[in-house]
Amino acid sequence: MIVQIQDRKALSSISIVSLRAYLNSRGWTDTGIWGERPITVFAKEQGGRTWEVLVPHRDTIGGYAENMAESVAVLAEVEEQSQLDVFYELTATSADVIRVRSANGMATASLSLRQSAGMLNDAYRMLESGARAAEKPRAIYRGKLSADVAEYLDSVHPLPGYSQGYALTLHSPVPVEFDRQGDLGDDFRPPFSRLVTITLAQGLRHSSDALEQVMSSDTLEPFREAVESGVSANLCDSLAELTKQGEGIAIDLTWAGVRPSNVPDSIFQFSPASADILTEAAKSLRRREPSYDERIIGLVVRLEKEPLEFDGKATIASVWDGRWTRMDVEFEQAVYNLVIGAFRDQTEISLDGDIYPSGRGYELRNPRNLTITPET
Repeated sequence: MIVQIQDRKALSSISIVSLRAYLNSRGWTDTGIWGERPITVFAKEQGGRTWEVLVPHRDTIGGYAENMAESVAVLAEVEEQSQLDVFYELTATSADVIRVRSANGMATASLSLRQSAGMLNDAYRMLESGARAAEKPRAIYRGKLSADVAEYLDSVHPLPGYSQGYALTLHSPVPVEFDRQGDLGDDFRPPFSRLVTITLAQGLRHSSDALEQVMSSDTLEPFREAVESGVSANLCDSLAELTKQGEGIAIDLTWAGVRPSNVPDSIFQFSPASADILTEAAKSLRRREPSYDERIIGLVVRLEKEPLEFDGKATIASVWDGRWTRMDVEFEQAVYNLVIGAFRDQTEISLDGDIYPSGRGYELRNPRNLTITPET
């Protein structure tokens, strides 16, 4: 199928730097400025003739979109690709590219709406875990996103066509790098968007290494030791689900052409057998860290002593972290009557507190702002 791109807005979105980086990476030669015009000519010998692409020096000139349309058309013909493929590759030059695909042939099977939504959600959670780990490595992330993480996730775009099979390509834009400082580059001070993909790559690599160690040692400790390297319960959960739904997955990470990386492009593979281990690793990491200032809504399901002898110790049940969870809590005397009444009438309560792992369960410490919802 022959597709010609005529969307002026889309064509105008191709940056000059992206076009130059694309041409340089594919063997085109800078032959100099075209006369006295603010245009550089790139040339390449192919099929017995010389092809030329004109690269303007500024994107405010008249006919910029038309110039990009001509460049895309020439590149498509030279490289024997569709214009759409060339367009996506050009836009990818200014972005770190994350490709998630089934490692078991499912990438060619059409997905239902539910399957497509699930894949997008799991990929989102994977990238979110990398973004939150870039700010601060933790065993588990709960609660609201920071402004930086939210802004970053809003900048990432999936390419069209993911519904055609269990395969998804994400573009994570990064700023152009000028005046590279020797061999320091992003090792010195990367922008947040590049820090996210670096952290995600670390987390994927250490998750893969931990899987190998677990299979030979029967302990989940390698996952716990890798928290500082970007491994979290959130990452393990998302990888487990992607692996199950794709019957094994491969994740390719390619760095933006406009911002070279000292780290090579990477491919991470997770077999179907790794899904259960990743799920157990997520459970282990979830129990590792306290969660502060949580808002809990639930029921008082147990008083440690009879109401007349109640000393504040009780158990509440609530849906927390996506699961039905029981928590031991010790209330202050000022709210004893409210707690006893909620237990007797089985009315819902809401309160704030700090959740700590305790043995095989949880404790809700520092309970505060207790209220009762009689109509529930």
